[in-house]
Amino acid sequence: MSAAPGEVQRIGAGELRAFIQDAGELKKGTLLYDGGQLLNLARHENKLFCEAKGSGAAPYKVTLVYSGSPAPAFKGRCTCPARTFNTAFCKHAAALLVAWARAPESFVVSDAAPPGAPGADTARKSVKKGSANAQALMKSGVEQVGTLVRELAVAGVAAIGADRIEQMEKLAEGLRENRLRRLSARTLDLAALLRGPAAGAGSASGPQAPGARRGALPAVAYANLMADLLLTARKLEKHLAGEPLDDRHVEELVGKTWKASDRKPAEGLTLVEYAFSTRTTSDDYVIRESRFLDLETGRHFSEKQILPAFMAKRTEPKRSFAGEVLAGARATTYPGYPPLRLDFTDLGDKRPLDAGALEAVLARALPDVGAALAALQEHRKDVFAPDLVPVAVRIDTLFARGARLSAVDDKGEALHLPDDAALEERLAGSLRDARLRALLGDVGIDAALPTLWPLAAVVEGPLGLELRPVVEQGAAARSAPLEGSAWNAAAREAGASPAAIALGEVREELAEALATGLTGLGARVTDPLAERLRDLRLEKQATLLQSLPQRPEPADRLDDFIKLYQVLEMALVRLAGATHIDRASTERVPTYESVTVARPDEVLPPDEVARRRAAGAMSRYVAAVHYARHYESLPASELVESIFPLWADGTATPTIARTFAPLGAEAIAAAERALTVKAGRVAKLTAVRVLQAVALHGGATSADAATMLGRVAEHAKDAGLRALARDALDVLDVLDARAAGPGGAAVRARRAARMERVQELAKALGAAPNKEERGEALKALAELGDLSALPALRRAFYADAARGVREEAAYALAQLGDVEMVETFVRMLASRGEDEREAKIAAYALGYLGDVRGLSELLSAYAEGYKPGIVADAIRAFGPVALAPLVDLIEARPEIAKRAAALDALKKMEDAAVAGCLLERVEARRGDADFPERAQLYLKLADVHPHSRREVATAVAAALAGAEGKDAQAALRAAQRALGVVKRGK
Repeated sequence: MSAAPGEVQRIGAGELRAFIQDAGELKKGTLLYDGGQLLNLARHENKLFCEAKGSGAAPYKVTLVYSGSPAPAFKGRCTCPARTFNTAFCKHAAALLVAWARAPESFVVSDAAPPGAPGADTARKSVKKGSANAQALMKSGVEQVGTLVRELAVAGVAAIGADRIEQMEKLAEGLRENRLRRLSARTLDLAALLRGPAAGAGSASGPQAPGARRGALPAVAYANLMADLLLTARKLEKHLAGEPLDDRHVEELVGKTWKASDRKPAEGLTLVEYAFSTRTTSDDYVIRESRFLDLETGRHFSEKQILPAFMAKRTEPKRSFAGEVLAGARATTYPGYPPLRLDFTDLGDKRPLDAGALEAVLARALPDVGAALAALQEHRKDVFAPDLVPVAVRIDTLFARGARLSAVDDKGEALHLPDDAALEERLAGSLRDARLRALLGDVGIDAALPTLWPLAAVVEGPLGLELRPVVEQGAAARSAPLEGSAWNAAAREAGASPAAIALGEVREELAEALATGLTGLGARVTDPLAERLRDLRLEKQATLLQSLPQRPEPADRLDDFIKLYQVLEMALVRLAGATHIDRASTERVPTYESVTVARPDEVLPPDEVARRRAAGAMSRYVAAVHYARHYESLPASELVESIFPLWADGTATPTIARTFAPLGAEAIAAAERALTVKAGRVAKLTAVRVLQAVALHGGATSADAATMLGRVAEHAKDAGLRALARDALDVLDVLDARAAGPGGAAVRARRAARMERVQELAKALGAAPNKEERGEALKALAELGDLSALPALRRAFYADAARGVREEAAYALAQLGDVEMVETFVRMLASRGEDEREAKIAAYALGYLGDVRGLSELLSAYAEGYKPGIVADAIRAFGPVALAPLVDLIEARPEIAKRAAALDALKKMEDAAVAGCLLERVEARRGDADFPERAQLYLKLADVHPHSRREVATAVAAALAGAEGKDAQAALRAAQRALGVVKRGK
């Protein structure tokens, strides 16, 4: 590629040897570049500049001068001691050329050579020329975007092929170079949208043309991008013609290197970080961001590190301030929209995030949903404002209706949460055993639904206020917008107003018309829509819509069409008020104090609830209500006698704890039995909860329950049990009347020290640059055995880039008894045909947890012969609760008994338990026609233990005494042989 006069030729990495003959210097230069040793890359006319870190305090200044005649060549200049004017390249000059070959976009175009650069003629000035060129390039870019939008609007997307999409992507690259950053990003987003879901999939057929996937095009998202591109282009046309831009529009539309003198000072800040994220933009920039709430003013701020992706890999990431209060911080703020971007000049006095700071968060939060909607309406008056506005809003409960949650204030007014299964999963983890007080995040409109995309929650648990993240690091804050019948159905189910739904439908049909092309925008399309607008009392908008087909040139319809589309968006924001929830018809979910559901008309048994959950026909919250009603209907005596499987179901734990609280000694005995039997972890965790409930209930046995909790906290081998027992003891101490004195202070100090260590390790787990360091932090968190580590471990499980770290996070979550993860692990195991490694991780984790909700899928995998050793060990870890289901499976599939792993699972269970299970079956089935056949199977299974072999053989022999028939006699002889083996063994 040739260069224009006064410019530097672009070269590829493969061309470096053509310019640098010394392979040794090229290798050294490559290592310097890869090591991030070059600073301040710049380009001016035909010269490249940088500074290179050296052994001294001052960096070396490096220059490359390009000459295209008689042949392309670069000549190096450097201030390092090794450089002589007779040598073309030192290692620093080589590194500069490597940078130009690999990442030319990282070079800042300078109006003059940097001061002190060797070989640079600083006398020549080109400021005016450069400014004129920049203006011309920006104008050309804006014109190209205008042309693109007109072409698409007139012809529709069906006429756009893959080659045109590639041209759009190249256009976006040029727009970025010419400082048209909003146009660049939106053009890339549009190209990606037109490519469709197959983009980047590597299919043999290549990228899809839009015409081949027309039905899948999200029309509203497409129309929103087209409107944004046109409005931005029109605004920039006026700016380039001399109209000044507001500073925040400069930042949003064009971007600028804001000097400290350009920014506004902000002093006396008291900041709490409520979210930390890392994301990559459509134009390949990595943004690491902290989101803050100022406790003095309630304003939202952000600190960002924005780097090209290639630089982000070798640049130390910005730190998170999670768990800290930055008191008295000072900064300068960039122009823009909330959250205002800031650059710290002083972090102030850092102190731990405590209850007082969280009370201040609640005091600064918006009082209700109405205030959040008012903030959105005010924000969206500016057409160039981002779609979302940050809020902290006080929330009383979440209402679960269908698959979607709503955030409800104390007046019953609701904001919807996005229909996002991953978000719902994390919210459930954050709200278990805690009361919701506020949500912090972004509010906007998803189709016709006012929607809050939460980032964090303030909750009140047994030990006070906590700030818990609900969106994991690296996760997108906003899910894809609903389209077509999906949003329509969701809006109706969620209770959106009929007017909002009607207007949302009109906007969607207009979006479809734009995607089809304005050439086809005739009266048959516009007249029915205009009538619907008149029904909504939008007379001016209806008249404007009907006037569009009267313009003979389709291109002349574009501006007013987009204007109408935007005006209807503003009307939709006004119409889409809060949904009212009738609190009298709802019921609180026992496991989640802050979640309500519509009161069920019937009580379903646990097996039917599990079936509906597995089919996706029931939410976890409705299921929890059914489970609670079922267990509450059982007499306490049955709960005491039937510890298994009831106590091994994580969804039943809160109900069982409440039921057992007044039973005193009877409850303590049941808990001791669960703790001493070889059983799954969840049954033991339930026992700890029961002991806590008994101790809190008071009475003569309260001290005995506390004593047993102390033994568990001190001596249990299981880290999850120790952590839960320790938390229970802390709750007892804090709630005890004496906790107001030194004892309570000691508890709070101990917990603060432990929390500080958890936060330190959580930061390392989230931000350490390599997987080894993150793995060490994860291991330390698991060994610490503190339940406050669960959110950080969940973040690592869902979002860490290294699969090995995600795997260890799964095991740590299971080790700490995180029952919220059970359904996730069940889904992973159920997908064993798609991802074998993930399924293996899930099998191990389900075995660690021992929650009966995972047993069915483990048995299904076992029946298939999937990883028989691993799955058998997992089933065995459940203890007695797995016996009956395992024997049921073997009875249904007798061939399984031929597998060594099947018998091994029984061999590792208690002898008496195996005997008891099989004796119940002998007694229940004696007299059945197929009993002889089943008896032989029972004898085979009983053979794993001496006691069970003797007991089952005796029972079978007694049942078949005097029986006739070949099968009966064969089974009788088998029983007698088993008894004979026992006698000889004696």
